[in-house]
Amino acid sequence: MRSPRILVIDDEKAIRDSFSAHLEDCGYDLLTAKNGREGLDIFQSEQPDLVIVDLRMPEVGGIQVLETISRQAPLTPLIVASGTGLIGDAVEALHCGAWNYLLKPIQDLSMLTHAVEAALEKARLKKENQAYRLRLEQLVEERTTALGQANMNLSQINARLRHIVDTTRSLSFCNEVAEFGVKLLDAFGEHMLTAGGSIYLKEENGLRLIHTLDPGHAAEFIAFPLPEKSLFQQAIAGNRPILKNDIAEDETVDGSGWHGYTDGSALLFPLPDAFGGVVGIISLHSKTTPPFLDQDREIGTILASYSSEALRAVRATAEIRENASRFRKILNTIPTGIIIVDAESHKIINANPAAATMAGTDPKAMVGKTCHEVICPSEEGNCPMAPDRDMDQSERILLAADGRRVPVLKTVSRTTLEGRECFIESVIDLSDQIRAEEDKKKLERQLRQAQKMEALGTLAGGIAHDFNNILSAVLGYSELGMQDVDDTAHPLYPKLKAIHHAGLRAKALVEQILSFSRMQEQLQAPVKVSPIVKEVLKLLQTSLPANIRVQSKIKADRSVMGDPTQIHQIIMNLCTNAYHAMLETGGVLSVSLEQVVIGEAEDTGALNLEPGPYVRLMVSDTGTGISPAILERIFDPYFTTKEKGKGTGLGLAVVHGIVKSHRGEIAVKSVVGKGTTVTVFLPVTGDDASENGVDKPVIPRGSEHILLVDDEKDLVEIGKEMLRRLGYRVTAVVGSTTALETFKTDPFRFDLVVTDYNMPGLTGDKMARQMLEIRPSTPIIVCTGFSEVFDPQRAQSIGIRRVLMKPLTMESIAHAVREVLEPQ
Repeated sequence: MRSPRILVIDDEKAIRDSFSAHLEDCGYDLLTAKNGREGLDIFQSEQPDLVIVDLRMPEVGGIQVLETISRQAPLTPLIVASGTGLIGDAVEALHCGAWNYLLKPIQDLSMLTHAVEAALEKARLKKENQAYRLRLEQLVEERTTALGQANMNLSQINARLRHIVDTTRSLSFCNEVAEFGVKLLDAFGEHMLTAGGSIYLKEENGLRLIHTLDPGHAAEFIAFPLPEKSLFQQAIAGNRPILKNDIAEDETVDGSGWHGYTDGSALLFPLPDAFGGVVGIISLHSKTTPPFLDQDREIGTILASYSSEALRAVRATAEIRENASRFRKILNTIPTGIIIVDAESHKIINANPAAATMAGTDPKAMVGKTCHEVICPSEEGNCPMAPDRDMDQSERILLAADGRRVPVLKTVSRTTLEGRECFIESVIDLSDQIRAEEDKKKLERQLRQAQKMEALGTLAGGIAHDFNNILSAVLGYSELGMQDVDDTAHPLYPKLKAIHHAGLRAKALVEQILSFSRMQEQLQAPVKVSPIVKEVLKLLQTSLPANIRVQSKIKADRSVMGDPTQIHQIIMNLCTNAYHAMLETGGVLSVSLEQVVIGEAEDTGALNLEPGPYVRLMVSDTGTGISPAILERIFDPYFTTKEKGKGTGLGLAVVHGIVKSHRGEIAVKSVVGKGTTVTVFLPVTGDDASENGVDKPVIPRGSEHILLVDDEKDLVEIGKEMLRRLGYRVTAVVGSTTALETFKTDPFRFDLVVTDYNMPGLTGDKMARQMLEIRPSTPIIVCTGFSEVFDPQRAQSIGIRRVLMKPLTMESIAHAVREVLEPQ
């Protein structure tokens, strides 16, 4: 018998070669065509047994191929293998004659083999069914004629055959194999006048019982291999009916051992499959008028033969139903929403759960609505699917049951379902994608802002060194000047003190910039808030417009554990925001500072405050106020309502971060059109050791010999004078190279080396390294305005005893010198 010939039509050579190689390995003869026109020509000339065709091809497409072949040869199996996953394509292909639809790429080619085998089997069943039907009708007609001329025995056969025809017709209406088995065995029992029997279907490892006429003794499952002398084995092995008049007298067979048989006769019919094998077996016993006759065998053989065809049809139908169920399950589980709309009335006739979920309802509630009630609500009467269009894809709006407008990507294709023209609409929720795009843009804005802040930090670090050198001169000379005057009543003393105070504020400002750019850690100590508040208000009053009035109520004088620069930043930011809110209308800027105690049982609302004493700072304005929608976002980084170029969105975010780092809380209350109040709680500390009013610390002195090195002459002179006033002998050198040569002449002459870090030619750390190679025990202090690459850890690894940050004060250098020369 020749192998089935298969024609593969696909415009992709790789697909044709892949399918051909696989199917040839499976024993099939292959024909290939690279387009639909060539494929139709080959089909006309070669008449293949099965066709595999792609949908999207040049010249003649797959749909035209399906229509042509299904019209010319309706029993030729047609399988679509397409790369498009659209439901509309699959529905149209099946409508145009496709027997199966496979989605490329096919990762497991065994699926292709299974589809081919199933299609060939189905075609064979249809052909054989047609042939058998013609054959049986012819046989009935012939026997009817013969029976009319024969005796009563032939008349009985004629009646039985007619009964068989009726039986087989009823079998063709069965939907399930189990139902088929029951009807078939009952028909055999009726035809053969028997009270006992069973029907088994063949499985891989044995025979499975489907139905029995006399329950209680037939085994549910009979495993392979079967005993050689069993009637089942002989019937299956020979693939022919077996009639035994008396099993007890036949030595070639073994009985089952059951004692319920009414006589020893038995009749067995194997059910043949399409390939000459056996799909099942029917056994009959206990005939009403024993024994079974040859006529029974003949009639039963006809019935078994035709019922085998019916069984194959039932199995094929069940497989088709299973595939349909599988497709429905896929339709109901895919995340893409599917809506089927009547093309004429635009009424929704079906919707899958995914579409219903998007619409916030259930599928049944969507049925009967017009599509414009759910999708494209603003375009009623303006349907994108014009009569001349078969497909449309665009972004639309899906109107949910709760009023939400859900952005979706809608793809519409025109098709025919159950005889009426329909639109199949697939919808994909774009909400997450749009939200992701918005988040991406927000992150990009934040990244750009972060890069600006990084650039600011780099700039801050660059200017810190030079600015601290300048401040060293300002602080140093003002401090020396105050010592020279040594009289607070002298007219120059307050001026020098003001210069010194301004220098300290400038030093704090540099520290604040470095801290904000994350280049320097802030150390917290007990600090009073009230002087800082007064200082900020004094500064603001000189810059506020005349239509803004300042009111202050400063009652608290307790200390908090914090950084004065950061607390200054809190107050300045809040006051600046307050007067910005009143720029156009004017108003009152109110600032109050008082001490409060939070009790154990006190309700603090959303504020996470531990019980205890707090300093409460309140900054209020009578400006425009903040809307509730914006209020919850005011602490978000980079969020601002100001015009571009007038705000970074970092002010309140930084304030929030500083308050949290001080273990405090911040709250905002606002009424649109009336104003805003910001309240800050900072926990009070009991340690006031660093506050004003305590005795000034004693500045330590000494008499050792110090080598002082810097590349700026003014700083060398200031440092030299400070150290001399502290009692030290000082050798001051400008430049690191000169200092190194001075040190080499007599390394043990100096008790300590104090050097700048950033010097041309030879930096302070490199000079220190060379000095330590000459005299490893040399104590060295390095002073720096700022450096990203030089820190105390690196200094310690070199052997440097201490790192001092500029600008230097007499107190800081005095303590540092003694700590290095007299380590505890």
